[in-house]
Amino acid sequence: MESPLTQEMITVAQLADLKSLEKQAFRKFYEDGLLDVLFGLMMVGMSVGAVVEDWLDNEAMGLLFMLGIAVVLVTSLKIVRVQLLRSRLGHFTPGPGRRRKITSTRLILLASAVLGVIAFGVGAVANGGGISATAVEVWLPLVWFVNATVVLGAMAYLLDVPRFYLYGVLFGLVGPLLIWPDVLWDSRVPPLVAFGAPAVPIIIIGLWKLTHFLKDYPAQPTSRQETVLGGS
Repeated sequence: MESPLTQEMITVAQLADLKSLEKQAFRKFYEDGLLDVLFGLMMVGMSVGAVVEDWLDNEAMGLLFMLGIAVVLVTSLKIVRVQLLRSRLGHFTPGPGRRRKITSTRLILLASAVLGVIAFGVGAVANGGGISATAVEVWLPLVWFVNATVVLGAMAYLLDVPRFYLYGVLFGLVGPLLIWPDVLWDSRVPPLVAFGAPAVPIIIIGLWKLTHFLKDYPAQPTSRQETVLGGS
């Protein structure tokens, strides 16, 4: 007969195995590459918005254009991704612990957007308060870089997707590439280059992931049972 200690050790081992299984299953839902492609295309959309802003000499129109592209991309991704994943991996409901991590990720993204607005607002106030425009334009890209690396780094950690660390650095480089050459060296980098150069490797990785995902997980003709994994 097994002792209570032995039974407890078996329970702990089973729980560890269950958490490991949930982690592996959850990560498969980020191996389709579509979120990677979304990141890259969002950056390209931002570059197009910046071009429109320069062309029309209207910042509001540029921001509106970026917002429109973002809405279209996110909506399209949601529709395509749901159909793609369900037809190949079935339904998956993460456990309570994993759901808390997902909620934390969403809160971090919201906080990032708020921080960005605050940073640019502070920059505008500082510029009007006697601080030189050059000084503001030097530190704003630093805020951009730190914000991008921290946010995507947090996503990489919480969602167990290590490549997002790299994406944080690549997205963070956009601010310095777009602003510093113009301010410090009087040599402007076109928005299509500043946004596009970091976006290219992200899109390539996403398409590579998507190709392998479609090959490794063919569509299933029958529906699969929904699975709930993970402890509290």
